[in-house]
Amino acid sequence: MASSSDDVAHQLLGWSSDGEHAASLQSRATHDTNDNLDSFRRAVDILSSKRGQLSFGSADGDAENGMINPLLVVKGYCRLIKCSLAAAAAVDLSKDAGDLLKHLGTKLNKALQEQKIELNKQNAKSTKQNDVPSKKKKSLRNKVVLFYFKFIEDVVHAQIQKHIRLLGPTYRSVCDVAASFIALLQAEKKQMDEFVTTFLPSIGWEGLSAVHNDATKLMKVWKDANEFFGRAMLHLLSLLDTHLQKMHQALVSKQSQTSDASIETTSRVATFLLARITSLLCVMKELDQATKSNKVVASADEYSDNNDIRSMMKTILPRFVKISCFSLVAKENLEQSVDKQRALFEAIVGLGSKARNSLGKMFSRDVELSNESAINVVLDCLIEVTPKDETDNATVMDIGNETTLSLRDLFPLGRLSLANMVLGKLFTSSQTFQIKVGSMSSFCEAMLFEDVPKCYHMVASATPCSQATEVLRNFIDILESAGHFIAAKRDDQTIQSSVSTEMMHQHHVLVRWMHLSQSNPLSNELLLRAVQSRILSSCSADDQNWNHDASNLIALMSQLVFHKETDSPHRRNISIVLMRLLTPATHSRASELAKSLTIEALWREFAGSNLLSHSVLLSSNESRRKRKRKRSQNKPDESFSSSDIQIMCCVLESLASAACTSQLEIDAVAREKIKSLWEGILSRQAKSSDMKSDENDCRKLLLLSISIGLLKGTSNVVNFLRMIDVSECSATTFMEKALSYSEAQVGAVTGDEIYNSLAFNLCSSLVGAALKCTDGELSESFVSRIGKLAKCICNFAVSKSSIEAISLQRSVVQFVCNVGIQIQSGCSTQAVESLAGSISCILEKSSWYHISPNLSCLECFIKQHPSHLTLLLPASTPTSVKSLLASRVQGKIFSIVDNKVIEPHNVPYSTFQESCFLQEHCSNKRRSMLTNSCFGSESCPRCNFCLARKKTKN
Repeated sequence: MASSSDDVAHQLLGWSSDGEHAASLQSRATHDTNDNLDSFRRAVDILSSKRGQLSFGSADGDAENGMINPLLVVKGYCRLIKCSLAAAAAVDLSKDAGDLLKHLGTKLNKALQEQKIELNKQNAKSTKQNDVPSKKKKSLRNKVVLFYFKFIEDVVHAQIQKHIRLLGPTYRSVCDVAASFIALLQAEKKQMDEFVTTFLPSIGWEGLSAVHNDATKLMKVWKDANEFFGRAMLHLLSLLDTHLQKMHQALVSKQSQTSDASIETTSRVATFLLARITSLLCVMKELDQATKSNKVVASADEYSDNNDIRSMMKTILPRFVKISCFSLVAKENLEQSVDKQRALFEAIVGLGSKARNSLGKMFSRDVELSNESAINVVLDCLIEVTPKDETDNATVMDIGNETTLSLRDLFPLGRLSLANMVLGKLFTSSQTFQIKVGSMSSFCEAMLFEDVPKCYHMVASATPCSQATEVLRNFIDILESAGHFIAAKRDDQTIQSSVSTEMMHQHHVLVRWMHLSQSNPLSNELLLRAVQSRILSSCSADDQNWNHDASNLIALMSQLVFHKETDSPHRRNISIVLMRLLTPATHSRASELAKSLTIEALWREFAGSNLLSHSVLLSSNESRRKRKRKRSQNKPDESFSSSDIQIMCCVLESLASAACTSQLEIDAVAREKIKSLWEGILSRQAKSSDMKSDENDCRKLLLLSISIGLLKGTSNVVNFLRMIDVSECSATTFMEKALSYSEAQVGAVTGDEIYNSLAFNLCSSLVGAALKCTDGELSESFVSRIGKLAKCICNFAVSKSSIEAISLQRSVVQFVCNVGIQIQSGCSTQAVESLAGSISCILEKSSWYHISPNLSCLECFIKQHPSHLTLLLPASTPTSVKSLLASRVQGKIFSIVDNKVIEPHNVPYSTFQESCFLQEHCSNKRRSMLTNSCFGSESCPRCNFCLARKKTKN
């Protein structure tokens, strides 16, 4: 009876010599009869016995040591698996099929590993390279493995949707077998190369023709395996898409109808698919590396196809970005969700974490791989990912103010979140030497100048998306880290370059990005914070090289601030960073060191710029808005635009103030010029200064800015005069002289509107700074004179339409409000009328957006000036402005758009209005010059810091 059962089992396995009724037996074994099931179980037992062992030691079909030919063993497993999957509905053998798949994969993997161990024991230079038995073993093994891959694709893949439990044993086994198979092929190829290298010089290619044929066959096996891996990957992605679509539908639905069991199953299956995709991609990465590495005996070019690592990555990454978007939505809604939805959101958040880890493994595994196969491919492909599913337009999240977001809207934020993880893992790994500077530069530019602007509306709304805020905050840290590694591998010369040269190149990249970041205010702000963070982190390190890094970057930016070739927006960005370093929000060792380095560098570069040695004029009206200047062959162009002068004045004021508070010396040349200026002012000979070349010489403005900064830094007239080495006088006398000088400047209006606007702005600031240095009360005559001065400036400002005049409107309102706060209760109404009238004059003719930054100052002025002066604002003040100011004083928010008081939101209404204004008037497109940028090479296009770089190299 046992013998008869074994015969049936052998026929079922395909091991019977006669093969009688093999197909019939295979069909009958699936029926619900004890005899047929017994035959099936017996066949399974035979495969588990010694006869079913799988080894590639036998090269022919005869039994050896009681074992069956490995190809017959694999075919036997495949026949039983096929029987299990084709079983009648009454007999569920899917679990048996899964067990058989698992056992088959384990045996194949073990057999491949044993053969690799045997191969490693052989001498790579032995003449056994051409032994016939060895060739038969390899041919049989390759045939067996490819048969296994073909069976998985043709039979098992078609049944996974029906039998989901097959997913685990299928892809775990496939990935394990594939990894061992590729490793074995690589070892054989290495042995073949070494053999050829040894014998080629002596016998030539004709003598090694057999080896060449073997290599060609090997490449054919590689090609067949790679085609299977590509098709298997596409099948996994198709399964993943099905489960992601279920999650998408659950997120779109307001009331999730998905059961807890379904949520758990979907999440677990998607997590498993991510793991298998990662493992299979790593195998493909190994194969891709092997076929494209340096070879002796064959070339893989003729076997290349579309299933390479790059094309696969482009196919995979859209799914990872979509999962990242799902995770962001789930995090945003997790706290406010009900119990049933919470299970869904928690599962999706966990899936997002798994996706980020899986992507990290794709480039962090196997350091010995080539530079192109991992890190740079991920960076390049992640840039090109775009949403393609039409269903992505469905709303998945509301962010307030009736603003809704779809997956397509969230796509840039999801990619940014994924980018944070990719670069974060990369910068903490030992693989930074593999980065190509072109890939890293393009990646950071795309994230900063393309994706960040598209996220602007998520943080500019009345109720900003908290996840967007967190992702952007993390991206700042990533940009700061990218600055340290961006030039790690420029070219072959970098290896011999010094540390200082490499750091300087990084600085040039960061500074140039600051020139390209004008396309959107959000991109601009993130980059400025990243540069500031870079400097502070370098200052916080207990390493002289990092301190040197900070000082060099600060020196480069300081040089560009005072260079006439620097573009105005670029100069403004650099100045913002430097002024933030001069006035740190928090005090620490790093911030104090950065502050002192900034003060030292700015004084040095200001002195080196020779701005105080020659006349500094404003650009002509025709070329004022154009930054490309033509140099005269006879006389250098020493003119600057009004924006340039304004920026330099602000920097010098902050610099002087910071130097005073830090008790550091000011530049000697600047001190002598300021001394000469103030000796003339205090002696009532303001025009006796040594700067007589032109009445509109902007050097006066630069010196006044430094003076204002020194006054603000010392807050004491005596200390100020001692600092500039001028004879001391009383605070009242000093105030009188400063006011007289300002009145003379305002009264002597020249034909240049722009220069007058700049000068009047500084005059009002000078008087305001001088007022804070006076200890006594303001007399009525002082108040009256200041009021008349403010009224003259206001009349000039509202009659002009230039940007500088608008800026002057803001400054004079702030100046008047600060003066008004210091008015004493005994001051008469007549003395204050000019002050109040100047405010009404501007409020009547200026737009709300231009005055809104001064609302807090206006509120303070209205609340703090004496009660008997509260009715001084003339009746001519617009009704909307009165309502706006009255509402603000009462703690309410007034909308000039709706002309009514509105309920306060989480964010002040004025902030929301200004954000909308910026969003409407700022372009999201990248600069055209960004398209052809090539950072890190000596042939990069000319930019505004080329002269600085050239000077540094010299």
